[in-house]
Amino acid sequence: MKKLSVSILYTVLLGVPTVGLAQDDIAAKVVPQILGRSPEEVRPWRAPAFSEQSSALGYSSGSAFSIPKGMEKQVQFWVDIYTKYSSEEGVIHDSEKVEVVYEVVDLKGLKTEREKQKKIDEVKKTIAEKLSTPEEKERLRFQLGQKDKMQDAIFYSGRYLEDMEKIFREANLPIELTRLAFVESSFNIMARSKVGASGIWQIMPYTARPYKMISPVVDKRNHPIEATKLAARLLRNNYSMLESWPLAVTGYNHGPTGVLKMTRDYETRELGELIQNVRSRKSFGFASRNFYASFLAAIEVEKNAGKYFESVVWSKPLNSQDLKLPVAIKYKDIVSWFDGDDRKAQIFNPHLTLKARQGHLIPAKTIIAVPKDKYNVALISLARKDRTVAMEDKKGR
Repeated sequence: MKKLSVSILYTVLLGVPTVGLAQDDIAAKVVPQILGRSPEEVRPWRAPAFSEQSSALGYSSGSAFSIPKGMEKQVQFWVDIYTKYSSEEGVIHDSEKVEVVYEVVDLKGLKTEREKQKKIDEVKKTIAEKLSTPEEKERLRFQLGQKDKMQDAIFYSGRYLEDMEKIFREANLPIELTRLAFVESSFNIMARSKVGASGIWQIMPYTARPYKMISPVVDKRNHPIEATKLAARLLRNNYSMLESWPLAVTGYNHGPTGVLKMTRDYETRELGELIQNVRSRKSFGFASRNFYASFLAAIEVEKNAGKYFESVVWSKPLNSQDLKLPVAIKYKDIVSWFDGDDRKAQIFNPHLTLKARQGHLIPAKTIIAVPKDKYNVALISLARKDRTVAMEDKKGR
């Protein structure tokens, strides 16, 4: 499933070769997922509990997701990106030896992307003048800090993580894998990329179509629970092929067949050795080489969030209730159950596509979410529509 990611690492990178997408690669005008952080929406954060998983696939306590040999500095680099630098600053570093940080770039007060890029380019030029080889100069790379973004991601994760962990446990998969959503999307259900990846798990269209997840009006890649079920299935398939979680997780970004080919070509199954030795940076680029390290860093930071951040809270789960439509309806009907709040309706139902929101019929049997206090109102309204449709069908016979 080779793709580019819209992620906490990659979302806001500025005009440089990146592990994922530049800011302007994110689909325009996506709906912000913040509904407000009123006291009613916040709940205490809970540190993850990764114990009692001895029977999970490929799991051995203390070693299933330990840092592979040779990747220690790489993981620490991403821990620092998550915890030391805000999204108003970043670092110029070596793209091969990521731990080699040349300078911290302060972007505070710069309002436009053009202004930010200009400053980054100026700093890179100054650093390049001091480097001795063309190769070192070519490897200069800018990485935006993500401390505040990580705190937001932990907040949003409170809406979904417990359900996601349940899905992975039921699939007999290590629940640490649910933390890939930090890397893929920062738990932003509205994450969309111009290359087509979508939702919390950033699943590509060609990956989802065999599972009948996409229609003109419903895209289940954007449904947090349905997408998590598919991600669990994909990761299980990756492990079946690669028999190693470092390789299987890397395969989620790079594609499992590509990873398998590299293990055969280079005669090693150690990810650290592949990262050091694979010569083609075009076929095994920065994104793939750093994907597992950033995943391990996300696990470390979330597990010890109380140490890294002054304030850590979870969002409460959305106060919603699912219902299966007995009859086809239009999106405006759904919005009416949210008191006309289109933004809130989208956050509760991110799987409804632009065509659905533009007025195309949403078919019967589609699962939608409504506010719990509007559930009975929605049921009554749907019952009336169902009776109307039945009467019209009867007249037409």
